[in-house]
Amino acid sequence: MPKLAKERTQENQRKIEAAALELFTTQGFHGTNNREIAQKIGVSTGTLYTYFPNKESIFARLAQKYRSHMDQWRKQMLSGPGDPLSRCGLQKLAVAVQSLMFDDSESFLILLIIDVIEFRNQHFLQVFHNVPKQFRRLLGPALDQVRKQPGWRGEDPAFVLASMYVYFFTYFLMEKHMQGESHLGIPNDQATERFIDLLSHGLWGASQTASGKADGSGKAARNTNGTDRKQTLQTELERIDYLRFLSGRLWSSPPDAPLHARGGNGANPTKPPILFLPEIPRERIDENQLRIEAAALQLFTTQGFHGTNIRDIAKKAGVSQGAIYMYYPGKESIFAGLVQSYRHSMRKFLDRVFKALESPFSKDDLRLFAAAMRSMVYDDAEYWLLMYIDVIEFKNRHFLTAFHDIPEQFRRLLGAAASKVKKQAGWCGQDPALVMAMIYFYFHTYFVIERLMHGNRHLDVPDEEAVERFIDILSYGLWTVPEVPAPNGKLAGRQAAKGQPSR
Repeated sequence: MPKLAKERTQENQRKIEAAALELFTTQGFHGTNNREIAQKIGVSTGTLYTYFPNKESIFARLAQKYRSHMDQWRKQMLSGPGDPLSRCGLQKLAVAVQSLMFDDSESFLILLIIDVIEFRNQHFLQVFHNVPKQFRRLLGPALDQVRKQPGWRGEDPAFVLASMYVYFFTYFLMEKHMQGESHLGIPNDQATERFIDLLSHGLWGASQTASGKADGSGKAARNTNGTDRKQTLQTELERIDYLRFLSGRLWSSPPDAPLHARGGNGANPTKPPILFLPEIPRERIDENQLRIEAAALQLFTTQGFHGTNIRDIAKKAGVSQGAIYMYYPGKESIFAGLVQSYRHSMRKFLDRVFKALESPFSKDDLRLFAAAMRSMVYDDAEYWLLMYIDVIEFKNRHFLTAFHDIPEQFRRLLGAAASKVKKQAGWCGQDPALVMAMIYFYFHTYFVIERLMHGNRHLDVPDEEAVERFIDILSYGLWTVPEVPAPNGKLAGRQAAKGQPSR
């Protein structure tokens, strides 16, 4: 092809890709058609087929370009000398993730939302595949050095770095795309510092571990074998199942239906959405409305809002289109009703979870809290998919307040426990409500990537082991050597009495 013709072809492809990107990131993939893309750049629909065989090939091309961009960004971000798990290294990581999220927001929407909802993460499946292994490949020698440093107690450095990497992604996602507006109640730089402090020093400090009461529960630390741990996990899951059952929107009297059994032999059996729990006698509900809602929920969370029409919903629900308008004036009112009902049920569920926590920052209660986060994501993935759809197709209109000042929301839920924990020996000194919010997002990030982004052990360990590692890090921190102040009053890093280099 002559050079001029090749350049013209590439320019036309770029125009098509740019138009498609704008439409995909405002109305979803299924909600966009070729005619709209062609109209946006002033060409005929037939012209598109000169450059792309179909609409999905345009999406695939955009996804491929962004994956390449991500690979280059990661290599550049992790390049250069320095300790990746030092305070400076972790701050650099957070700044890099923030820059990626804020400077390339449209492309990130493709990654996190459209592909997850409408393609089940088909185009970005490898992005979160075994993240520790990706870091070992890029930072092997530096991570090996971390293991050898005096005071390190974080086990696998690659696991720790990967978990913080995905946490920062979630944090800046909330800030940029979900209008979090300081969703942890403090500016971004302070939120980053507090999280780094939490994982570096832990809730109670490694110096307290010898007492056997380092988790603030007042109980001696327990060492459980594999069998005991499985039994404990099963008990936790059953407690969470019951709390979830009580939080169902249709519950209006003492439960008279059995808990849904964990069917099959898989780890994540299919369960009905929390909106439709518990099962109750038919005469007490409107079957048609529930069928309409269930059909709409399934369609919205597989092909987006704009990609779903009333005819699709009616067909799936087994009702006439006219029957839908007896309950809802339009499609958006169905979406808004689902969001409102889901948020109400989730608030009730979270309220019950907090009431079940006897000592919120003890290891036992952190396990229960993690089980609750797991249930919120694994058993009600539709809730988070609705949220992602709202971000991309409604600019977060329906979930606008969901992540507003989470610590303040948790302060109410913690109640007197927040004041009590601050008086306990060994407490890290941070605001308990802020700490609980960071723990919430730490667990939440892990389960979202596993469930919605098909992470398939994205931290290279099973769920149970990942949670245990998180709780160990949260309880005691990554380092046993305390941070010491520099002459200028700022924290200089971890410095041992015997000349350990500043971190």
